[in-house]
Amino acid sequence: MSVISFPRRVDTRKPLRRETPSTRTPSHRARAPRRDVAAQRWRGTSTSRKSALIVVFALSLSLAGSMVEANRQIEIHSLQSQLLQEQSTFAVQVGSLTNLSAPSQIATQAGALHLVDPTSVTQVPSTSLDAPLPLPKFLGYAPATSRTLR
Repeated sequence: MSVISFPRRVDTRKPLRRETPSTRTPSHRARAPRRDVAAQRWRGTSTSRKSALIVVFALSLSLAGSMVEANRQIEIHSLQSQLLQEQSTFAVQVGSLTNLSAPSQIATQAGALHLVDPTSVTQVPSTSLDAPLPLPKFLGYAPATSRTLR
């Protein structure tokens, strides 16, 4: 079994400001930028803590993805139930309109309009063809001039 050791990091950055006796004052301190502080803090943590943080982050990301997917499945289920309801309403409407156009309904309506042979015949008294017919009587308004041009 071999032991692998990684080389140590050496800080190759230049210092921000060199302190000299003339620049050293109690109120002035050189500060590193915030990113460097965060990076140093991250580098300073143990590997087990880093691993735990990565696992927690991955689990929270996975949980968020699962919640989004579950929400989408609920939306799909509600859309499917709405579709089934609309299909049922459509089927009822098609059935009612089909009943209106059934052959028995059409024959009944055509008989009332005298478009088919009657099922019963009523005899009208006969008249001579030589007898003059009386003039028609209009009930209502008739225009004074003809609407057709001859």
